[in-house]
Amino acid sequence: MATRGLIRFAKREDGVTFNEHPGVDKVHVEIYNHYDSYPEGLGVDLSKFLNEFKVVNGLGDRNARVANGMGCLAAQLVADMKTEPGQVYLYKPNEDKGWAEYVYYIWVAEKKDIWLSIFDYYDNCIFVGKPSKLIEKYNTN
Repeated sequence: MATRGLIRFAKREDGVTFNEHPGVDKVHVEIYNHYDSYPEGLGVDLSKFLNEFKVVNGLGDRNARVANGMGCLAAQLVADMKTEPGQVYLYKPNEDKGWAEYVYYIWVAEKKDIWLSIFDYYDNCIFVGKPSKLIEKYNTN
């Protein structure tokens, strides 16, 4: 049986809390992950990918871990995750997908740290923090 998950990229804004689902208009990209979407699997993989990434407007040093905006970051993540047919899909954001065991929000804004929120099947927020904190929580290298 698959442990299904959704990864949603949301615009980080002042006054918007990370432990609640953002408004429909704030989610820009959604990725469906079919297997191993539990926090100690997909969550740690996402955190390792996102850790120390900087979101910028305009590229300077292309050798640094940078993304030229949210769309660039999402595209880099898909390129990292998609290694074969199946497993990873792009979906239209915020359609009803009540079958997902986990929903991940990647909160993005230029020149601000990336944050991650994880919600379980019952819509409980089970994690909020920087990617490094999730890696630390599951004590992985």
